[in-house]
Amino acid sequence: MECKGKSKEIMVTFLILIMGLMMAFMVPTWETPDEYTHLWMIGDSIGVDGFADKITDSIELQQERIEFHPEEKVDIKEQKDSMVESPKYVRSEMLPKAIHISVIKHLPATLGIILGILLGVPAYWVMQFGEIFSLIFYVYICYLSLKLMPIKKEVMALLMLFPMAIQQASSINYDAVLLPMCYLFIAFIFYLKFEKEEIGIRQFVIAMLIWCVITYIKMPYGLLGMLVFIIPLKKIKINLHIVVVDENLIRKCRIPVGILMAVGFVGAVYVFRNNQYIQVVYGFVREWKRGIYLLTATGSTWTDFLMTSTVGNFGWLDTPMLFSVVIVIFVVLAFVSLLRSDRNVEYKLDRKDRIVVLMTFILLCILITMSLANHTIKVILFGSEQSSMTYEIREALYQIPYIGGLQGRYYLPFVSLLFIAIPECVKVDERKKRLVLGALEIVMYIYVFGLLVNRFWIA
Repeated sequence: MECKGKSKEIMVTFLILIMGLMMAFMVPTWETPDEYTHLWMIGDSIGVDGFADKITDSIELQQERIEFHPEEKVDIKEQKDSMVESPKYVRSEMLPKAIHISVIKHLPATLGIILGILLGVPAYWVMQFGEIFSLIFYVYICYLSLKLMPIKKEVMALLMLFPMAIQQASSINYDAVLLPMCYLFIAFIFYLKFEKEEIGIRQFVIAMLIWCVITYIKMPYGLLGMLVFIIPLKKIKINLHIVVVDENLIRKCRIPVGILMAVGFVGAVYVFRNNQYIQVVYGFVREWKRGIYLLTATGSTWTDFLMTSTVGNFGWLDTPMLFSVVIVIFVVLAFVSLLRSDRNVEYKLDRKDRIVVLMTFILLCILITMSLANHTIKVILFGSEQSSMTYEIREALYQIPYIGGLQGRYYLPFVSLLFIAIPECVKVDERKKRLVLGALEIVMYIYVFGLLVNRFWIA
Protein backbone atom coordinates (compact mmCIF):
# COMPACT_ATOMS: atom_id res chain seq x y z
CA MET A 1 0.00 0.00 0.00
CA GLU A 2 2.87 2.32 0.89
CA CYS A 3 4.61 1.47 -2.41
CA LYS A 4 1.51 2.39 -4.39
CA GLY A 5 1.35 5.77 -2.65
CA LYS A 6 5.01 6.43 -3.40
CA SER A 7 4.67 5.37 -7.05
CA LYS A 8 1.79 7.81 -7.50
CA GLU A 9 3.89 10.69 -6.17
CA ILE A 10 6.90 9.65 -8.26
CA MET A 11 4.74 9.47 -11.40
CA VAL A 12 3.36 12.97 -10.81
CA THR A 13 6.81 14.46 -10.17
CA PHE A 14 8.24 12.64 -13.21
CA LEU A 15 5.44 14.15 -15.30
CA ILE A 16 6.24 17.61 -13.87
CA LEU A 17 9.91 17.12 -14.79
CA ILE A 18 9.19 16.08 -18.38
CA MET A 19 6.64 18.85 -18.97
CA GLY A 20 8.94 21.39 -17.31
CA LEU A 21 11.94 20.46 -19.47
CA MET A 22 9.83 20.78 -22.60
CA MET A 23 8.41 24.11 -21.42
CA ALA A 24 11.91 25.45 -20.63
CA PHE A 25 12.93 25.03 -24.28
CA MET A 26 9.60 25.68 -26.02
CA VAL A 27 9.17 29.14 -24.44
CA PRO A 28 12.20 30.97 -25.91
CA THR A 29 14.75 32.92 -23.89
CA TRP A 30 13.49 36.45 -23.09
CA GLU A 31 9.87 35.44 -23.79
CA THR A 32 9.11 34.63 -20.14
CA PRO A 33 8.11 37.86 -18.36
CA ASP A 34 10.69 39.92 -16.48
CA GLU A 35 13.72 37.70 -17.09
CA TYR A 36 16.02 40.72 -17.22
CA THR A 37 14.61 41.99 -13.90
CA HIS A 38 15.20 38.63 -12.23
CA LEU A 39 18.72 38.42 -13.68
CA TRP A 40 19.38 41.86 -12.21
CA MET A 41 18.07 40.67 -8.82
CA ILE A 42 20.33 37.60 -8.98
CA GLY A 43 23.34 39.76 -9.81
CA ASP A 44 22.52 42.10 -6.95
CA SER A 45 22.19 39.18 -4.51
CA ILE A 46 25.70 37.90 -5.35
CA GLY A 47 27.33 41.33 -5.51
CA VAL A 48 28.14 41.40 -9.25
CA ASP A 49 27.67 44.76 -10.97
CA GLY A 50 26.23 44.68 -14.49
CA PHE A 51 25.44 40.95 -14.17
CA ALA A 52 22.18 41.08 -16.14
CA ASP A 53 23.58 43.34 -18.87
CA LYS A 54 26.60 41.10 -19.44
CA ILE A 55 24.46 37.99 -19.89
CA THR A 56 21.93 39.87 -22.05
CA ASP A 57 24.68 41.21 -24.32
CA SER A 58 25.96 37.66 -24.81
CA ILE A 59 22.60 36.33 -26.04
CA GLU A 60 21.81 38.04 -29.31
CA LEU A 61 18.12 37.21 -29.61
CA GLN A 62 15.56 39.78 -30.75
CA GLN A 63 13.27 39.96 -27.76
CA GLU A 64 11.26 43.00 -28.87
CA ARG A 65 10.47 41.54 -32.31
CA ILE A 66 8.54 38.60 -30.81
CA GLU A 67 7.28 40.05 -27.51
CA PHE A 68 3.59 41.03 -27.81
CA HIS A 69 3.66 40.21 -31.56
CA PRO A 70 1.92 36.83 -32.01
CA GLU A 71 2.56 36.91 -35.74
CA GLU A 72 6.35 36.93 -35.22
CA LYS A 73 8.24 33.64 -34.78
CA VAL A 74 11.68 32.60 -33.55
CA ASP A 75 14.47 33.10 -36.08
CA ILE A 76 15.87 29.55 -36.20
CA LYS A 77 19.31 30.62 -37.46
CA GLU A 78 19.56 33.25 -34.75
CA GLN A 79 18.50 30.64 -32.19
CA LYS A 80 21.14 28.14 -33.35
CA ASP A 81 23.86 30.81 -33.31
CA SER A 82 23.00 31.82 -29.74
CA MET A 83 23.38 28.19 -28.63
CA VAL A 84 27.04 28.05 -29.66
CA GLU A 85 28.17 31.67 -29.36
CA SER A 86 30.91 32.23 -26.78
CA PRO A 87 30.01 34.61 -23.93
CA LYS A 88 31.34 38.17 -24.17
CA TYR A 89 31.98 38.42 -20.44
CA VAL A 90 35.02 37.19 -18.53
CA ARG A 91 34.27 34.31 -16.17
CA SER A 92 36.01 35.86 -13.15
CA GLU A 93 33.93 39.06 -13.31
CA MET A 94 30.67 37.07 -13.13
CA LEU A 95 31.41 34.98 -10.05
CA PRO A 96 29.91 35.95 -6.65
CA LYS A 97 31.67 38.81 -4.82
CA ALA A 98 29.31 38.80 -1.83
CA ILE A 99 26.28 36.77 -0.85
CA HIS A 100 23.19 38.63 0.38
CA ILE A 101 20.16 37.07 2.06
CA SER A 102 18.08 38.02 -1.00
CA VAL A 103 19.75 35.13 -2.85
CA ILE A 104 17.10 32.92 -1.19
CA LYS A 105 14.53 34.23 -3.67
CA HIS A 106 16.38 32.80 -6.65
CA LEU A 107 18.67 30.23 -5.02
CA PRO A 108 18.13 27.27 -7.43
CA ALA A 109 18.38 29.48 -10.54
CA THR A 110 21.43 31.24 -9.11
CA LEU A 111 23.23 27.92 -8.53
CA GLY A 112 22.44 26.79 -12.07
CA ILE A 113 23.58 30.08 -13.61
CA ILE A 114 26.84 30.10 -11.63
CA LEU A 115 27.51 26.49 -12.66
CA GLY A 116 26.98 27.46 -16.31
CA ILE A 117 29.38 30.40 -15.93
CA LEU A 118 32.01 28.18 -14.26
CA LEU A 119 31.75 25.64 -17.10
CA GLY A 120 32.20 28.43 -19.64
CA VAL A 121 29.18 27.42 -21.74
CA PRO A 122 27.45 29.95 -24.04
CA ALA A 123 25.25 32.46 -22.20
CA TYR A 124 22.15 30.84 -23.75
CA TRP A 125 22.98 27.64 -21.87
CA VAL A 126 23.80 29.60 -18.72
CA MET A 127 20.17 30.74 -18.74
CA GLN A 128 18.97 27.20 -19.44
CA PHE A 129 21.04 25.88 -16.53
CA GLY A 130 19.26 28.40 -14.30
CA GLU A 131 15.86 27.27 -15.56
CA ILE A 132 16.66 23.57 -15.18
CA PHE A 133 17.93 24.03 -11.61
CA SER A 134 14.73 25.95 -10.80
CA LEU A 135 12.70 23.09 -12.24
CA ILE A 136 14.62 20.44 -10.26
CA PHE A 137 13.94 22.38 -7.05
CA TYR A 138 10.22 22.64 -7.97
CA VAL A 139 10.05 18.90 -8.73
CA TYR A 140 11.70 17.92 -5.43
CA ILE A 141 9.58 20.21 -3.24
CA CYS A 142 6.41 19.10 -5.05
CA TYR A 143 7.38 15.49 -4.35
CA LEU A 144 7.83 16.26 -0.64
CA SER A 145 4.51 18.14 -0.59
CA LEU A 146 2.61 15.26 -2.18
CA LYS A 147 4.21 12.80 0.25
CA LEU A 148 3.11 14.92 3.20
CA MET A 149 -0.37 15.88 1.99
CA PRO A 150 -2.84 13.49 3.65
CA ILE A 151 -5.93 14.69 1.73
CA LYS A 152 -6.72 16.02 -1.75
CA LYS A 153 -3.44 14.74 -3.22
CA GLU A 154 -4.97 14.71 -6.70
CA VAL A 155 -6.06 18.35 -6.32
CA MET A 156 -2.54 19.38 -5.33
CA ALA A 157 -1.05 17.33 -8.17
CA LEU A 158 -3.34 18.90 -10.77
CA LEU A 159 -2.47 22.41 -9.55
CA MET A 160 1.26 21.61 -9.52
CA LEU A 161 0.82 20.51 -13.15
CA PHE A 162 -1.03 23.63 -14.25
CA PRO A 163 0.81 24.81 -17.40
CA MET A 164 1.20 28.30 -15.91
CA ALA A 165 2.84 26.85 -12.80
CA ILE A 166 5.16 24.73 -14.96
CA GLN A 167 6.19 27.75 -17.05
CA GLN A 168 7.11 29.66 -13.89
CA ALA A 169 8.82 26.62 -12.34
CA SER A 170 11.05 26.25 -15.41
CA SER A 171 12.14 29.89 -15.37
CA ILE A 172 14.55 32.05 -13.35
CA ASN A 173 11.56 33.86 -11.78
CA TYR A 174 11.32 33.66 -7.98
CA ASP A 175 7.93 32.00 -8.52
CA ALA A 176 9.99 28.82 -8.98
CA VAL A 177 10.79 29.06 -5.25
CA LEU A 178 7.63 30.76 -3.96
CA LEU A 179 5.14 28.34 -5.55
CA PRO A 180 6.60 25.06 -4.24
CA MET A 181 7.31 26.54 -0.80
CA CYS A 182 3.65 27.56 -0.51
CA TYR A 183 2.59 24.06 -1.56
CA LEU A 184 4.97 22.62 1.02
CA PHE A 185 3.67 24.85 3.81
CA ILE A 186 0.05 23.91 3.06
CA ALA A 187 0.91 20.20 2.89
CA PHE A 188 2.95 20.38 6.11
CA ILE A 189 0.11 22.04 8.05
CA PHE A 190 -2.35 19.35 6.95
CA TYR A 191 0.24 16.68 7.77
CA LEU A 192 0.54 18.12 11.30
CA LYS A 193 -3.23 18.22 11.63
CA PHE A 194 -4.01 14.70 10.47
CA GLU A 195 -0.92 12.48 10.71
CA LYS A 196 1.51 13.80 13.30
CA GLU A 197 0.59 12.54 16.75
CA GLU A 198 2.61 15.14 18.63
CA ILE A 199 3.90 18.53 17.46
CA GLY A 200 7.19 19.40 19.09
CA ILE A 201 9.97 21.93 18.66
CA ARG A 202 11.25 20.27 15.46
CA GLN A 203 7.91 20.58 13.66
CA PHE A 204 7.48 24.14 14.94
CA VAL A 205 10.92 25.17 13.61
CA ILE A 206 10.29 23.54 10.20
CA ALA A 207 6.92 25.29 9.82
CA MET A 208 8.45 28.63 10.86
CA LEU A 209 11.37 28.29 8.42
CA ILE A 210 9.06 27.54 5.48
CA TRP A 211 6.75 30.40 6.48
CA CYS A 212 9.68 32.83 6.83
CA VAL A 213 10.99 31.96 3.36
CA ILE A 214 7.52 32.51 1.85
CA THR A 215 7.03 35.82 3.68
CA TYR A 216 10.51 37.03 2.77
CA ILE A 217 9.99 36.32 -0.93
CA LYS A 218 6.60 38.06 -1.03
CA MET A 219 5.13 39.43 2.18
CA PRO A 220 1.37 39.11 1.45
CA TYR A 221 1.67 35.32 1.17
CA GLY A 222 2.65 35.23 4.83
CA LEU A 223 -1.09 35.24 5.48
CA LEU A 224 -0.92 31.49 4.79
CA GLY A 225 0.17 31.32 8.43
CA MET A 226 -3.52 31.54 9.37
CA LEU A 227 -3.74 27.83 8.54
CA VAL A 228 -2.11 27.00 11.90
CA PHE A 229 -5.55 27.51 13.45
CA ILE A 230 -6.70 24.16 12.01
CA ILE A 231 -4.07 22.30 14.07
CA PRO A 232 -5.62 20.67 17.19
CA LEU A 233 -4.24 22.20 20.40
CA LYS A 234 -4.08 18.77 22.04
CA LYS A 235 -1.27 17.77 19.65
CA ILE A 236 1.02 20.65 20.60
CA LYS A 237 3.84 19.87 22.99
CA ILE A 238 6.76 22.21 22.34
CA ASN A 239 9.47 21.70 24.93
CA LEU A 240 11.44 24.95 25.34
CA HIS A 241 13.27 23.48 28.39
CA ILE A 242 12.19 26.49 30.48
CA VAL A 243 8.54 25.76 29.78
CA VAL A 244 6.49 23.25 27.79
CA VAL A 245 4.02 24.90 25.42
CA ASP A 246 0.99 22.62 25.33
CA GLU A 247 -2.80 22.83 25.22
CA ASN A 248 -3.14 23.75 28.90
CA LEU A 249 -0.58 26.56 28.71
CA ILE A 250 -2.06 27.92 25.47
CA ARG A 251 -5.56 28.01 26.96
CA LYS A 252 -4.32 29.68 30.15
CA CYS A 253 -2.26 32.31 28.34
CA ARG A 254 -4.33 32.90 25.22
CA ILE A 255 -5.81 36.23 26.42
CA PRO A 256 -2.54 37.90 27.56
CA VAL A 257 -0.69 36.42 24.57
CA GLY A 258 -3.45 37.65 22.27
CA ILE A 259 -3.14 41.15 23.73
CA LEU A 260 0.65 41.05 23.36
CA MET A 261 0.33 39.90 19.74
CA ALA A 262 -2.17 42.68 19.01
CA VAL A 263 0.14 45.27 20.56
CA GLY A 264 3.07 43.83 18.64
CA PHE A 265 1.08 43.91 15.40
CA VAL A 266 0.11 47.56 15.94
CA GLY A 267 3.72 48.38 16.79
CA ALA A 268 4.99 46.64 13.65
CA VAL A 269 2.44 48.50 11.52
CA TYR A 270 3.62 51.79 13.03
CA VAL A 271 7.32 51.00 12.52
CA PHE A 272 6.73 49.94 8.91
CA ARG A 273 3.98 52.49 8.24
CA ASN A 274 5.73 53.70 5.09
CA ASN A 275 5.78 50.20 3.59
CA GLN A 276 3.89 50.06 0.30
CA TYR A 277 1.62 47.16 1.36
CA ILE A 278 0.74 48.74 4.72
CA GLN A 279 -0.05 52.05 3.05
CA VAL A 280 -2.41 50.35 0.61
CA VAL A 281 -4.19 48.37 3.33
CA TYR A 282 -4.52 51.59 5.38
CA GLY A 283 -6.13 53.33 2.41
CA PHE A 284 -8.57 50.49 1.76
CA VAL A 285 -9.56 50.34 5.44
CA ARG A 286 -10.13 54.10 5.71
CA GLU A 287 -11.96 54.25 2.36
CA TRP A 288 -13.67 50.90 2.72
CA LYS A 289 -16.64 51.71 0.47
CA ARG A 290 -14.33 52.72 -2.36
CA GLY A 291 -12.22 49.66 -1.60
CA ILE A 292 -15.21 47.33 -2.00
CA TYR A 293 -16.11 49.08 -5.27
CA LEU A 294 -12.57 48.65 -6.63
CA LEU A 295 -12.43 44.97 -5.68
CA THR A 296 -15.78 44.22 -7.35
CA ALA A 297 -14.90 46.32 -10.42
CA THR A 298 -11.60 44.47 -10.69
CA GLY A 299 -13.34 41.10 -10.49
CA SER A 300 -15.98 41.93 -13.10
CA THR A 301 -13.41 43.47 -15.48
CA TRP A 302 -10.66 40.84 -15.29
CA THR A 303 -12.41 37.53 -14.43
CA ASP A 304 -11.79 35.81 -17.79
CA PHE A 305 -8.19 37.02 -17.97
CA LEU A 306 -7.40 36.01 -14.38
CA MET A 307 -8.88 32.54 -14.83
CA THR A 308 -6.95 32.03 -18.06
CA SER A 309 -3.65 33.30 -16.68
CA THR A 310 -4.04 30.99 -13.67
CA VAL A 311 -4.13 27.94 -15.94
CA GLY A 312 -2.04 29.08 -18.90
CA ASN A 313 -1.27 32.37 -20.65
CA PHE A 314 2.30 31.98 -21.84
CA GLY A 315 5.17 34.24 -22.82
CA TRP A 316 4.43 37.90 -22.20
CA LEU A 317 0.75 36.99 -21.62
CA ASP A 318 0.30 36.98 -25.38
CA THR A 319 -0.31 33.23 -25.80
CA PRO A 320 -3.49 32.34 -23.88
CA MET A 321 -5.23 29.00 -23.74
CA LEU A 322 -8.81 29.03 -25.02
CA PHE A 323 -11.18 30.17 -22.28
CA SER A 324 -13.44 27.17 -22.97
CA VAL A 325 -10.47 24.86 -22.21
CA VAL A 326 -9.75 26.81 -19.02
CA ILE A 327 -13.38 26.37 -17.89
CA VAL A 328 -13.19 22.62 -18.52
CA ILE A 329 -9.99 22.39 -16.44
CA PHE A 330 -11.57 24.23 -13.50
CA VAL A 331 -14.69 22.04 -13.73
CA VAL A 332 -12.50 18.90 -13.66
CA LEU A 333 -10.58 20.29 -10.67
CA ALA A 334 -13.82 21.04 -8.81
CA PHE A 335 -15.13 17.54 -9.57
CA VAL A 336 -11.88 15.91 -8.39
CA SER A 337 -12.28 17.88 -5.14
CA LEU A 338 -15.55 16.03 -4.52
CA LEU A 339 -14.00 12.59 -4.85
CA ARG A 340 -13.06 10.55 -1.81
CA SER A 341 -11.17 7.34 -1.17
CA ASP A 342 -11.41 4.95 1.76
CA ARG A 343 -8.55 6.81 3.43
CA ASN A 344 -10.44 10.11 3.31
CA VAL A 345 -12.89 8.73 5.91
CA GLU A 346 -10.21 9.08 8.59
CA TYR A 347 -9.29 12.62 7.58
CA LYS A 348 -12.23 14.97 7.62
CA LEU A 349 -12.24 18.73 7.99
CA ASP A 350 -14.93 19.93 10.37
CA ARG A 351 -16.93 23.12 9.86
CA LYS A 352 -14.49 25.27 11.82
CA ASP A 353 -11.55 23.98 9.78
CA ARG A 354 -13.33 24.68 6.49
CA ILE A 355 -14.12 28.21 7.65
CA VAL A 356 -10.44 28.82 8.52
CA VAL A 357 -9.28 27.42 5.15
CA LEU A 358 -11.85 29.44 3.19
CA MET A 359 -11.18 32.64 5.16
CA THR A 360 -7.46 32.23 4.50
CA PHE A 361 -8.19 31.85 0.79
CA ILE A 362 -10.54 34.85 0.68
CA LEU A 363 -8.23 37.15 2.67
CA LEU A 364 -5.26 36.16 0.49
CA CYS A 365 -7.31 36.91 -2.65
CA ILE A 366 -8.19 40.35 -1.27
CA LEU A 367 -4.67 41.13 -0.07
CA ILE A 368 -2.97 40.01 -3.31
CA THR A 369 -5.48 42.02 -5.36
CA MET A 370 -5.02 45.08 -3.15
CA SER A 371 -1.22 44.78 -3.39
CA LEU A 372 -1.40 45.77 -7.07
CA ALA A 373 -3.15 49.05 -6.23
CA ASN A 374 0.21 50.83 -5.97
CA HIS A 375 1.15 49.60 -9.45
CA THR A 376 -2.18 50.76 -10.89
CA ILE A 377 -2.03 54.17 -9.22
CA LYS A 378 1.51 54.89 -10.40
CA VAL A 379 0.84 53.73 -13.96
CA ILE A 380 -2.36 55.79 -14.27
CA LEU A 381 -1.18 58.91 -12.44
CA PHE A 382 2.51 59.01 -13.42
CA GLY A 383 2.85 56.68 -16.41
CA SER A 384 5.18 54.14 -14.80
CA GLU A 385 5.46 52.00 -11.67
CA GLN A 386 9.11 53.09 -11.43
CA SER A 387 8.10 56.76 -11.03
CA SER A 388 9.54 58.46 -7.93
CA MET A 389 6.46 60.67 -7.63
CA THR A 390 4.37 60.20 -4.47
CA TYR A 391 0.63 60.26 -3.83
CA GLU A 392 -1.90 60.26 -1.00
CA ILE A 393 -3.41 56.78 -0.95
CA ARG A 394 -6.93 57.78 0.15
CA GLU A 395 -7.24 60.30 -2.69
CA ALA A 396 -5.56 58.05 -5.25
CA LEU A 397 -8.10 55.25 -4.73
CA TYR A 398 -10.73 57.54 -6.29
CA GLN A 399 -8.52 58.17 -9.32
CA ILE A 400 -8.36 54.56 -10.56
CA PRO A 401 -11.31 52.64 -12.10
CA TYR A 402 -10.12 49.20 -10.92
CA ILE A 403 -6.93 47.41 -9.89
CA GLY A 404 -4.82 46.45 -12.91
CA GLY A 405 -1.59 44.54 -13.45
CA LEU A 406 -3.01 41.38 -11.88
CA GLN A 407 -2.17 37.93 -13.24
CA GLY A 408 -3.76 34.63 -12.36
CA ARG A 409 -0.38 33.17 -11.39
CA TYR A 410 -0.36 35.46 -8.34
CA TYR A 411 -3.20 33.31 -6.94
CA LEU A 412 -1.60 29.94 -7.76
CA PRO A 413 0.27 29.62 -4.43
CA PHE A 414 -2.99 29.36 -2.48
CA VAL A 415 -5.81 28.54 -4.91
CA SER A 416 -5.64 24.94 -3.67
CA LEU A 417 -7.28 26.10 -0.42
CA LEU A 418 -10.57 26.74 -2.23
CA PHE A 419 -10.69 23.16 -3.52
CA ILE A 420 -9.40 21.62 -0.28
CA ALA A 421 -12.35 23.20 1.54
CA ILE A 422 -14.86 21.39 -0.72
CA PRO A 423 -16.26 18.32 1.10
CA GLU A 424 -15.60 14.90 -0.47
CA CYS A 425 -18.90 13.20 -1.19
CA VAL A 426 -18.40 11.01 -4.29
CA LYS A 427 -16.82 7.56 -3.92
CA VAL A 428 -14.78 6.39 -6.92
CA ASP A 429 -12.41 3.62 -7.87
CA GLU A 430 -8.82 4.80 -7.32
CA ARG A 431 -7.40 3.07 -10.40
CA LYS A 432 -10.02 4.48 -12.75
CA LYS A 433 -9.56 7.94 -11.26
CA ARG A 434 -5.80 7.85 -11.87
CA LEU A 435 -6.25 6.65 -15.47
CA VAL A 436 -8.79 9.35 -16.30
CA LEU A 437 -6.75 12.14 -14.70
CA GLY A 438 -3.56 10.92 -16.41
CA ALA A 439 -5.30 10.90 -19.79
CA LEU A 440 -6.68 14.41 -19.20
CA GLU A 441 -3.19 15.70 -18.31
CA ILE A 442 -1.72 14.21 -21.48
CA VAL A 443 -4.48 15.71 -23.65
CA MET A 444 -4.06 19.10 -21.98
CA TYR A 445 -0.31 19.17 -22.56
CA ILE A 446 -0.63 18.03 -26.18
CA TYR A 447 -2.86 21.08 -26.63
CA VAL A 448 -0.46 23.37 -24.71
CA PHE A 449 2.63 22.26 -26.63
CA GLY A 450 0.75 22.61 -29.91
CA LEU A 451 -0.17 26.15 -28.84
CA LEU A 452 3.48 26.99 -28.01
CA VAL A 453 4.89 25.47 -31.20
CA ASN A 454 2.39 27.40 -33.30
CA ARG A 455 3.05 30.63 -31.37
CA PHE A 456 6.85 30.65 -31.34
CA TRP A 457 8.27 28.10 -33.77
CA ILE A 458 6.11 27.53 -36.87
CA ALA A 459 6.32 30.33 -39.45
